[in-house]
Amino acid sequence: MPDPISHPGPDAPKIPEKTVALVRCDTYERDDVFSAVKRAIDLCGGIGAFVTPGTTVLVKPNLLQGLTPDRCVTTHPEVLHAVIRLLREHGCRVIIADSPAAGIPYTAANLKRAYTGAGYDTVAGELGAELNTDTGFTLVPAPDGVVARQLPIINPALSADAIVVVSKLKTHMWTCMSGGTKNLFGLIPGLEKLSLHARFPTEDAFGQMLLDINTLVRPRLQVMDAVFGMEGNGPTAGHPRKIGVILASADYCALDATAARLIGINPMEVCTIAAAAERGLYAADGTGIRLVGDDFQQCTVPDYRKPASYQGGRRGMKPSVPLAFMQAVGRLYVPRPEIDASRCKGCRKCERGCPAGAITMAGNVPQIDRQKCIRCFCCHEMCTDAAIRLRRSRTGRLIAWLMRAEGA
Repeated sequence: MPDPISHPGPDAPKIPEKTVALVRCDTYERDDVFSAVKRAIDLCGGIGAFVTPGTTVLVKPNLLQGLTPDRCVTTHPEVLHAVIRLLREHGCRVIIADSPAAGIPYTAANLKRAYTGAGYDTVAGELGAELNTDTGFTLVPAPDGVVARQLPIINPALSADAIVVVSKLKTHMWTCMSGGTKNLFGLIPGLEKLSLHARFPTEDAFGQMLLDINTLVRPRLQVMDAVFGMEGNGPTAGHPRKIGVILASADYCALDATAARLIGINPMEVCTIAAAAERGLYAADGTGIRLVGDDFQQCTVPDYRKPASYQGGRRGMKPSVPLAFMQAVGRLYVPRPEIDASRCKGCRKCERGCPAGAITMAGNVPQIDRQKCIRCFCCHEMCTDAAIRLRRSRTGRLIAWLMRAEGA
């Protein structure tokens, strides 16, 4: 793998240098996390470089469905605690806000349950932060958008003076990796996410749309919880994996590209980073990033497991010969969701959250229309009972075997 931080040569793209801080943090003990978060932010200029006293700051964690911290689905509450403590000590008013996954109605009751499940209510109570329960949103013009010219954004994000993103490093079945850029999809209110999935059904279009959200709301600071991440079939059904670092940056592209290389993923496999490269926000060879803090190579996790949907490389990339074959029969290769009726509790999250309308209920058991399914894996992401498994077709398994043989 190429060195993630290289010095630009005379012919390199003229992309401004972006600083990313990487600080070792091996546990979620409060003192350890606070020390690491503060050092990472200080290496980027200090909290005062991003916010001023007296301002209202929206802190955007990865809340998803409000699962317990041990699942490694959400931003760990101790990382959130450290960021909010720094903001509060700086004299800022802090609001914690997110909207749950697409299959969950955006209601005050659901928000409260999610905050409690993730442990954020305790954080807010200890530090005097506010938990957003305003479920209003506004359709906002996005004049700088490339694929989305208007976007529905939750109201607290529009009324805040600044947004600080506190993301979780995870793999993701649809976008390969979920980091700082993907985290802002949570500013789209609950079920409104469905329309964006339907409008942007390919990974490339979806990645461009996520960049449009970030371009619109312009977050000030990124902090990433990578003490423990999720590997495999994230963002919900993967497995916890220790990485042992905190990352910070003012730039979401640089942060995500560094995080990807940290876990052995080529940044250009991640649709948001590939979209950023197309827009000139990121150099595909990694130039323009200045890494500060602890030694990058000593922190890498090269055997981090990718999601099953990306075992052969990014589906939208210009591939080599074996990958070109995979792309030609991509829908056969990509895993498809299947219902495990023995685990299903009939909660209907998958039905409500399917942007293509491919899931209907037969009694209390979901049924998937294969012709309508766009393989966005929203159903898999939203199922907290592991009742939706991902399996390749017989042809897809054959292609996977051929690709493994090619790389042997």
